[in-house]
Amino acid sequence: MNVIFLDFNGVLDTYYQMNEINQDNLNRLKRIVEETNAKIVISSSLKNTYHYCGRFSQHFQEILNQLTSEGLEIVGITPLAEEREQEIMMYLDTHPEIENFCIIDDDYDMEVLKEHLVKLPCQSEEGQMGLDDFHMHMAIDILKKKKEKSNKKLQLTKKTSI
Repeated sequence: MNVIFLDFNGVLDTYYQMNEINQDNLNRLKRIVEETNAKIVISSSLKNTYHYCGRFSQHFQEILNQLTSEGLEIVGITPLAEEREQEIMMYLDTHPEIENFCIIDDDYDMEVLKEHLVKLPCQSEEGQMGLDDFHMHMAIDILKKKKEKSNKKLQLTKKTSI
């Protein structure tokens, strides 16, 4: 299974309309999902109210509803940890069915998972427009490259075992 670890702020919104999903950015996310058959895991810090209070904030729930009404499948949320990379690694450890993934985020750098990161400009930077075409293609490439590598590895294994 392909997974997108998705941040909301700075990815789906813009500097000029913070906290509102931009339809162009949402359409780009949908294209990534369609081209790679990816599912979504929420890594946004907006999920933290769930971990602290046992429920999602109203804003978070509205975002989830909008994503699912657009046909996007949300399969989980990352656990709470000190750093986002740590949260993602914890999620990956408990979900072996994930074959490949990308992380779309504007806030955090990754050390261990950097080859999976699609790093957008920070939301607070004037002119930041969220998920643009360039970063959309980066995400698609990350999700397709790993799949191609695993397919080649599988083919090599089959050839050598014959």
